[in-house]
Amino acid sequence: MTRIRSFHDPATGKVWGTRTDGINVTIFAGMPGKLKETDKPQADAACARRYLDKEEGARLRKGMVLAAPAAASGEPVMLRHLGGGYTGALAIAELDGGLLLNRYDDTRQGDEIWRLAPDGSAERLAFAGPNTLLWRMLPVAGLERVLLLADHQIRAWTPATGLIEPLTRANGKPASFLDCQGAVAAWHEQPELVVRDLAAGKDLLRLAIEPELYGGHTPQLEGALSADSALLAYCVQPGRIQVLDIAGGTRQAIIEGDFKMVGQLAFTPDRRALIVKENYGGWRLLAFDLASAAPRAGWPEAADPGSSNFALDAARGRIAFHMRGHVHVHELATMRPLNKIAIDQIVKRVALTWTADGRLGARTDLGCVGLYAVST
Repeated sequence: MTRIRSFHDPATGKVWGTRTDGINVTIFAGMPGKLKETDKPQADAACARRYLDKEEGARLRKGMVLAAPAAASGEPVMLRHLGGGYTGALAIAELDGGLLLNRYDDTRQGDEIWRLAPDGSAERLAFAGPNTLLWRMLPVAGLERVLLLADHQIRAWTPATGLIEPLTRANGKPASFLDCQGAVAAWHEQPELVVRDLAAGKDLLRLAIEPELYGGHTPQLEGALSADSALLAYCVQPGRIQVLDIAGGTRQAIIEGDFKMVGQLAFTPDRRALIVKENYGGWRLLAFDLASAAPRAGWPEAADPGSSNFALDAARGRIAFHMRGHVHVHELATMRPLNKIAIDQIVKRVALTWTADGRLGARTDLGCVGLYAVST
């Protein structure tokens, strides 16, 4: 099957691209209508992939953009190099039909907020502040605000005005999390776990917690709200997750297992199960039924997602997770495999998000931003 990718320079209009059929690679370049072709045959498929990664990465870093609205499933609709130094903080979300991203500004030593449109055009929107990294950015439905997990402090950014204001004081200990469903948000404001209705401006729950140190070095703290904002799951001890009814403050379930430090939690859209990404230990992706607190039957072995996040597409019942350079898309109810996508320009880590129209956004540790077509 022939793979064709065409990149363009927004400033000059020049085109550069690749046409690949097995191990036969052809490079085309020049102005539209005046393209020159050069054959670059490769020894085998692995060599062809390495050659394409190298050459396409070089053009992306020079400012060229891939824009392919009609891309086939598994192929990029858009690729662009956003750049900035890699700090470990990769935040990604959808905003107004585009991708909201953080980018480290070396000169000011803090994160900027950028928006990339589906055609690859980029716009810098705000600066979070010096010595500030953004670990999560979550738009709040109906309030025209975006919640920021800025190191270990919760802030609110208003895109219309550019104003960034603190909602909490900065935590003294390096432990924090942020989740938001609708207009209800949950976070850690030491020494309490807080659930707040942002539309009403009132707290729904405050609970004193004390994160334990995993291995004597890293505080264990992660939390998640159900889609209807009725339940809160949180983990402050390796191997133990608690689920609370927010309205009554009563415990609904305790999930215990041999999982080590929890790096991400999420309820399934039907609230029947909790998905757990394990950090350290086996680095597994697990699921537990809330009714029985037992591992979910039929859940496959999904080992070594590393420190990448998983992303749920609640509208279409899908989950996307990363393993060894590929993102796997499965049907959430049955975990039936749907797609396997080779992520462009990555070393080990990618941040994922779904868009409202069913595409998959990806931000890699090499500074590349991609928007991928995914069949339903």
